[in-house]
Parts: sequence; structure tokens; C-alpha cells
Amino acid sequence: LGIHSGTIGDTVAELTRAGAITNARKSIDRGLTVTGIMMGSKRLHDFAHRNPDMRFRSTAYVHNADVLARIDRFVALNTAIEVDLTGQINAEVANGLYIGTVGGALDFLRAANRSKGGLPVVALPSTAGRAEKRASRIVSKLSGPVSTPRSDAGIIATEYGIADLRGTVLSERRRRMIAIAHPEFRERLEREAAHCASRTA
Repeated sequence: LGIHSGTIGDTVAELTRAGAITNARKSIDRGLTVTGIMMGSKRLHDFAHRNPDMRFRSTAYVHNADVLARIDRFVALNTAIEVDLTGQINAEVANGLYIGTVGGALDFLRAANRSKGGLPVVALPSTAGRAEKRASRIVSKLSGPVSTPRSDAGIIATEYGIADLRGTVLSERRRRMIAIAHPEFRERLEREAAHCASRTA
């Protein structure tokens, strides 16, 4: 594995020490873990201290889509608060509370689409909350802003599978997104999808 990320945490240190991250096959910055900031424990700080195989760069470089697109087989891994049935992504607002920022997700997803062999991936759990108040994170309508438009959505993944939305029409997107929603919410999403489709027909 190779790392080029806006932020790294303890897991990067653990995977590097285990030999899983080597950066040996990166087409740019070969041999180097490139990041903007790190957030983690003393273990991460000890790992990064005077580490010649790490580079801290500004967002002008780390989030630059032209730079990212030059990394062959670049897999952009992002998450979201919720994704609607057409692939629109909300990564900022949950339950009416602003908890995140747009960040570099759009830059990374667009770059992965341009990268030779790249994959634009957004992964999220299918639900949020405890069992008695569980809510679906695959929704018919976003409760927050569109952080990433559906035109830039690529692959959406939950624990129930993968929805590859690239090059698909809206009806197929809805079908694929419902298939990766939690089974408890699929019937309701199908009803809501049929209602939306009838309104736009």
C-alpha cells in the first residue's frame, strides 16, 4: 500500500510497522507517506518523529487533483454522513448539527476518476444510532447539504455490498443503492423511490 492523504492516524503507523504500507509502488513520491496533518496518539508522533519516509505538505499539494491524478491506481477512500439514492453525498450535517466540512473529498474523488486504474470510493455504515433508534444512512432525500454531487459519485460501499454508480441512469442508481441499504429500510426506500420516480416521470 501507499499513502497520500490529507490526514493520517495511528493505523498508518501500525500498518507501516507491519510492512503493509511501503509506498514502493507509488508513481509519484515513491517510498514516501505524504500527508497534510496527523491526528493520533503518542505512538503516531513517535513514528513520525524524524522519519525520513514521511513528508508533510500543504493542502495546495496534498489536495491538488492534478497531483493526485498522477498516482496510478489511486483509490480515494472517503466516508459520508448519508448518501441518497442517486449518489448525492452529505458529509457535513447530521441531525441538524454541522459536524464536518467539505474537506478534500471532492478533490480526491475526481482525481481517482482521472487516475489510471483509480477507484473513487465512499464507504459508510448502512445505519446510524442504536438499534431502537436506528436510522438509515442510505436515504431518499438528504437531510443536509450536497457535499459531493451525484456526477462525482463513483463507488458507494456499506457492509451489505457495493453500488458502482459510474455511468448509470437514475433508475439503476436507485436500485443499486437500495441493495446496499440495511434490509430493515429497503422496503421503505423502494416506496420512496417509486414516489420520486412518478413525480419526475
